[in-house]
Amino acid sequence: MIDILKHSEHEDVIFTKVLASSESFTNKTFINCQFKGCDFSQSDFSFAFFEDCIFNECNLSLVQFNDSKLRNVKFETCKLMGINFSKIDSFIIELSFNECLVQNCNFSNLNLRKTMFQQCRILESDFISTILIGSDFTYSILTGTKFYDSDLSKADFSFATDYDIHLLNNKTKKTIVTLPDAISLLKHFDLVIK
Repeated sequence: MIDILKHSEHEDVIFTKVLASSESFTNKTFINCQFKGCDFSQSDFSFAFFEDCIFNECNLSLVQFNDSKLRNVKFETCKLMGINFSKIDSFIIELSFNECLVQNCNFSNLNLRKTMFQQCRILESDFISTILIGSDFTYSILTGTKFYDSDLSKADFSFATDYDIHLLNNKTKKTIVTLPDAISLLKHFDLVIK
């Protein structure tokens, strides 16, 4: 097995069940790599470069991605807690999340146009001044997640639940929502609904 800590560049490698909690992966490059069942909790990936990578069933809680480049990176069935995504290199960001637990994460001030957050539990996270045009939140649970001053135009919240989107504080042109949760969009107005 390749020593993930020893080498600075990894290409076309599958990492399986790597236990590397609280390790430093700064300035490392990962191209077309897969990470399966790995534990990188509390590790530091600052200044790292990821391109065409997949994380599957990984624990990425409290990971640092300061000034990291994330291009076409997919998170599938992962645990992502306490991550400040707003500190990644924002020049080119391509992310997708499928069936992930995303809790206490910060996605503020990022361009996440057409990003997939499908069937995720996105809890107590922040999307402040975030561009989410055409993003996909279908079947996601968004308890306690804050959207403020964000562009949600054409974003798809079909069958998503427990979202709190203030219509006056976000751009919502052609945002897709479904009943019954679409009713929650009215809670910020002084209305009596019968």
